[in-house]
Amino acid sequence: MPTSSIGYWCSIAAHQYFARLQQKLAHLDITHWFYVLLVIDEGKGTLSQKELADKLDLDKVAMTRALDHLGEKGYVERCECEGDRRKYLIKLTLKAKPAVKAIRKAYEELNSEALLGVNKADRAMFMARLMHVVKNLRPSDEPVPVTTKRIHP
Repeated sequence: MPTSSIGYWCSIAAHQYFARLQQKLAHLDITHWFYVLLVIDEGKGTLSQKELADKLDLDKVAMTRALDHLGEKGYVERCECEGDRRKYLIKLTLKAKPAVKAIRKAYEELNSEALLGVNKADRAMFMARLMHVVKNLRPSDEPVPVTTKRIHP
């Protein structure tokens, strides 16, 4: 088995990870953008669409798609920002509250499954190294456009 392509194996791991996540969250009426809801929740209604995109490292188009989808499903709303008529804050709806709880639980369970046999210190090191790889591969401070294309070695 070739091991020379970090991207290929990260893609395979991500595909398997998100397939399992979808299984765990099949009771929700959304099949993706789960993590977006967690970041919105952590923002407590103070994040603009741009700030949210920056936190998620998503480009403007992907962020708009995510919020449109989540808004259509009743999970988020765009609210006017007091003091800045051009800015909209992203807030969770009441429908989103139980979903966010389920999503957090699913991520915790899945992370434990994925890192089974890896001690706490090594888990922290893995995440730090992974973030380092992401930073190294970013050509600029601009987010990389989201793609659904599979990358093969």
